[in-house]
Amino acid sequence: MRFSYLYILFCLFCISCTDKPKQKPIVVDYSKLKEDIIAVNKPAVVMENDEINAYIKAHNYDMKTTGTGLRYMFIKENAKTKKIERGDRIKVNYKVSLLDGTFCYSSDKKGPKEFTVGADMVESGIHEGVQLMHLHDKAIFILPAHLAFGLIGDRDKIPPKAAVVYVIEVTAVL
Repeated sequence: MRFSYLYILFCLFCISCTDKPKQKPIVVDYSKLKEDIIAVNKPAVVMENDEINAYIKAHNYDMKTTGTGLRYMFIKENAKTKKIERGDRIKVNYKVSLLDGTFCYSSDKKGPKEFTVGADMVESGIHEGVQLMHLHDKAIFILPAHLAFGLIGDRDKIPPKAAVVYVIEVTAVL
């Protein structure tokens, strides 16, 4: 009797220790995933683009657009001064607002901003825009949400998925 219990326990142990069939690895088609993400977000991008175009038209701006969607227009140009390049540490005065005119931030209240172009934590649209400028240039940038604060906003004054308007002047190359 004792032998049969041991035999049964041994069999149960052996059965429980066998390899389970392995699951097939999940294969992700990243090109298809990218296409799906673009398709899902296309209506929002079209709506944001329409809002930006309406803002530009309402203010009678003559703006240019980069390949990323950054809109820009120079208010003051100084082509004879130093061109801003990636890696330059610069100081800027700025005003930030939403397309509906809601004021968000400015260097008047927070002081000028210093950052290294292409390296520091500043919106990617600002890094791109200042590289179009020279020292002492002043410009208006309209950053679509993907170049500004993206899907979550800044968790303070800029809401999620918001395009922002910057008036920015490069005051120094440090």
